[in-house]
Amino acid sequence: MTKTLDSINPFDPEVLACPYDFNHALRELNSVYLCPNTGVYFVSNYDLVVEVAKNEKRFSNKFSMIQSGVNTTPDPEMIAILKKGWPRVDTMLTADPPQQRRYRSLCQKPFSISSVAKIRPYIHDVANELIDQFISAGKCDWMESFAVPMPVRMIAYILGVPLSDMELFKQWSDANVASFSVGQTREEALRSAELVVDFQHYFADKIEARKIKPTGDVLSDIVNSSADGETPMDMAECLSVISQLLVAGNETTTSTFAEGMYLLAKNPEQLNIVQQQPELIPNMVEEMLRLSTPTNQMWRICLEDTQLAGVDIPKGATMMIKYGSANRDDHQFRQAADFDVTRGNLKTQIAFGQGVHHCLGAPLARQELTISFQNILRRITNIRLPEGEPELTFQPSLLLHGPIGLNIEFDQCE
Repeated sequence: MTKTLDSINPFDPEVLACPYDFNHALRELNSVYLCPNTGVYFVSNYDLVVEVAKNEKRFSNKFSMIQSGVNTTPDPEMIAILKKGWPRVDTMLTADPPQQRRYRSLCQKPFSISSVAKIRPYIHDVANELIDQFISAGKCDWMESFAVPMPVRMIAYILGVPLSDMELFKQWSDANVASFSVGQTREEALRSAELVVDFQHYFADKIEARKIKPTGDVLSDIVNSSADGETPMDMAECLSVISQLLVAGNETTTSTFAEGMYLLAKNPEQLNIVQQQPELIPNMVEEMLRLSTPTNQMWRICLEDTQLAGVDIPKGATMMIKYGSANRDDHQFRQAADFDVTRGNLKTQIAFGQGVHHCLGAPLARQELTISFQNILRRITNIRLPEGEPELTFQPSLLLHGPIGLNIEFDQCE
């Protein structure tokens, strides 16, 4: 890295879209870095990220006031749009125990390993249905053909809403993610706000219907449960939980489908290994998750004066723990930048986070990815990038690391 760390703005769109050099430089410090440009403490190596993530009593997840990044002057038009909907409230992502545990418990059952196992046939059928639509062409826009629709269809199925609204789901999910993004124009930000309000009104209607007539789906469970066993959740709380399920249920899995396919196309020797030994596919999925780490970093607020790796951190300090950097730490993963489907210590990868905020949907994501790639690699081979296809590029998001687009070519398996 030619620039010094102090001369870099970690929230520059170019750094967010391609953070690897910056993260490597941070890890070389083997410490905690206080950025003079932002006042944020960055935690980048594996052991320290795990330490912070597991200690919610010292490092809080109540970061809702800073999740949009650098404070900006309120926009009257934006405020007017958002007033047409419901206020955002702290539920799972931006809350700490015991409040966070109560909300999480409402959604735990359908995302458990045993519950997800019951929908394996549905995952298998959807994966093959999507493959059927592009396999004869020998090429496809991978994002549009599979990486986007597969997770969206799964979360729609689990929430119990019609597949006919799938395109709306993706738009609403993107709009919710936009609050983490950098570089939006004012017009784009206003449009995202309008879509968030549309999402709220759509689900508010569904919620009212489920109150009258529960249908046995996750949405009914959310609406007719209470966060503390006594007081039912109000509309704003329900919408907050649903928006988090919508985003977590498709954006992060889409990212891994996209970057995972890109890794296979760029590493034909690894593709050959896993096609000859399909029993390695679950391990390959863990390696894809490690390298992609869709939730690339996450805010924390220091709750008390403390010290981390010899660095004093004052109470109230803003921190950023970098999961994506930790997952590429050579001290934890040998030759960490390499894609290795036979890697042996992947149970320690932290793409789904650590501690009480470990991703609720991890069992579903693993099943989706594993079953889908089992079907994909059974049916197509010689996966490659079209001539002139650019390197994979990513959205400049403060928290997520989602690929923008990917085209592939392939041969059908005989």
